[in-house]
Amino acid sequence: MFLKKNNLVVAPLAGISDTVFRRMCKRMGADVVVSEMVSADGLHYKSENTAALMKFDESERPIGVQLFGSDPERLAEAAQFTYEYVKPDFIDLNSGCPVAKVVKRNGGAALLKNPVLFGKIVNAMARAVPVPVTVKIRSGWNKYEWIDEEFARIAEGNGAAAITLHPRSQTMMFTGHSFWERIAVIKKTVNIPVIGNGDVVSAESALKMLSETGCDAVMIGRAAFGNPWIFAEIKAALGGNDYTPPSNQERKETILEHIRAYRQTHGEKYAAGEMKKCAAWYIKGIPGANAARCKIFAAGSSVEIEGVVEDFFGNITD
Repeated sequence: MFLKKNNLVVAPLAGISDTVFRRMCKRMGADVVVSEMVSADGLHYKSENTAALMKFDESERPIGVQLFGSDPERLAEAAQFTYEYVKPDFIDLNSGCPVAKVVKRNGGAALLKNPVLFGKIVNAMARAVPVPVTVKIRSGWNKYEWIDEEFARIAEGNGAAAITLHPRSQTMMFTGHSFWERIAVIKKTVNIPVIGNGDVVSAESALKMLSETGCDAVMIGRAAFGNPWIFAEIKAALGGNDYTPPSNQERKETILEHIRAYRQTHGEKYAAGEMKKCAAWYIKGIPGANAARCKIFAAGSSVEIEGVVEDFFGNITD
């Protein structure tokens, strides 16, 4: 099994968790990574852009590829193609994405409205591939109308090897605090590993989730934006060790490395746009960041973004 006790997992984040981001998090202490969401329909229609989302470096293992869709046969086909194409360590079914464009196609959290279909999909995917199939779900469609126990049992009964629970409803999107007690409920409901997800923003919150819920592993998403060091911080706490935050010099070098690796991997066209938000995340909270952020978003190329970062850190001292 790819999952070990107290593993730290990088969440699948559309438009964020590409191979460069994942490698950065892995180097900082993440144990397991998951790809961006990959459309089963896109794979069916042989979209090269969709297939490209699955590619990864061997250093990223163990890695899962997350698929989304709503047709059991097509998802089984996508799982089989994924296994043959990139040989991931596991394949994950997205049953929790609350975003409208995914839900409108009956994917993501929309599956929470149809337990029978959900079960058929998990079963079809699990039968299609020799690697573990996992699922990621939310606790329900509407707040306080929790269906996570039912869906966890269905997932386990149809061959899922692990469950990730984001204990918010679809309607909550990413607002309010997630209901961690739901993770504890699911941990008692099934005999397969349960990964907790939601509002882990520090070592303290990670240890608290593990302690309060009994979950087997912790998945971290938005808190890693511009802060891949969160994995090092949590790892230190898990081992009872002291943690030293990165110096400004280390921050600068990491941002520049991220920009350059992204440009090399995806090309200047994408780097010039995508690295603006990335650089802005890295400098958030540092005095003078607002002015630098304006310059970053005004930059015409990724090299210009690098220049702004160099100037910004050149004007501050540790």
